[in-house]
Amino acid sequence: MAPVTVVRVFGKPITDGSRAQRAQAALKNMNADGKSDQATQFTNELKKTTPATVSTTIGWVYNATGDEVKYVGEKNWSGSVVEKFPVSIMNGQWAVFQHVGTKGKDRQGSVAAVVYGIEDFADMMVAWNNPWKTATGGSNNSAYCEMNGPGYFGDSYDWDAAKQKLLNSKTETTTTMSGYGTKVSIKAGGNAPIYTAIFYIEP
Repeated sequence: MAPVTVVRVFGKPITDGSRAQRAQAALKNMNADGKSDQATQFTNELKKTTPATVSTTIGWVYNATGDEVKYVGEKNWSGSVVEKFPVSIMNGQWAVFQHVGTKGKDRQGSVAAVVYGIEDFADMMVAWNNPWKTATGGSNNSAYCEMNGPGYFGDSYDWDAAKQKLLNSKTETTTTMSGYGTKVSIKAGGNAPIYTAIFYIEP
């Protein structure tokens, strides 16, 4: 069965007040108007179409920066996103995507990164490692993130080193830069975990 449409954004943008006020309002109201419930419902529909023979990562991304964040780029070490990553996530919105690992005898799982940016300020790279697991073995999932200036995570960035850091990470990673933060987490086991990335302003 083909996957259902996977690019979804949930929630009304929070636009009132200063940037800091908008960010704090977004962080305090992560389920305002039932938006995370809607994301959960959509995730449950995605899981119905997820094949049992590949690793599939269902990504949740939340924006609490006070401003819009935009898709910058991606790195696929193993697998690919179904359709595409959300292009724009407004302050106070959840976005959901599905990333599917490689198929076949030598399947390698869902291992990738996506970069989002705050215009003229910072790029945030969030990565996940969801290797194929069997009943008799397989590595645990892991999550990793970095922040740096606009354009930092381009072709000249050391993606091999980033992958090694990802593989050495645990299920949760947090990083900060100039008052902004990024937090990522993933369930430790299973071939279809939920991966969560939150962009925010530090309190």
